[in-house]
Amino acid sequence: MSKNKPGSYAMKLDSVLTGIDTTRDDLEFLCSLAESPDNEYGIPDAVDYAYAIVSLHKQLDYLSNHVSTNQLSEDGELLLLTEKEVVTLSNLADEVEDNLERLRECGISLKRN
Repeated sequence: MSKNKPGSYAMKLDSVLTGIDTTRDDLEFLCSLAESPDNEYGIPDAVDYAYAIVSLHKQLDYLSNHVSTNQLSEDGELLLLTEKEVVTLSNLADEVEDNLERLRECGISLKRN
């Protein structure tokens, strides 16, 4: 199949929906640190914090507004993806993980908080 033809790859719809929920929750938590500052969860490095916010937002936007609108498999359990979408999802996930690691180094961990 063509690199840009949907259906070359697939992802479980439940995984995409869980990814959207998790990314949204992580983004909401990080935003709450700036909206309602807490002495226990201060923002030690605004640049690293901003990178994490931006990367989570990009991932959420791509999952919600691009991938989630793709065609479903006949049984409705899989979301059909192109190779380009798989690569983009991988790159976005790597970017988020890199930026969250930078936040962890500053003392903010989404898994602990």
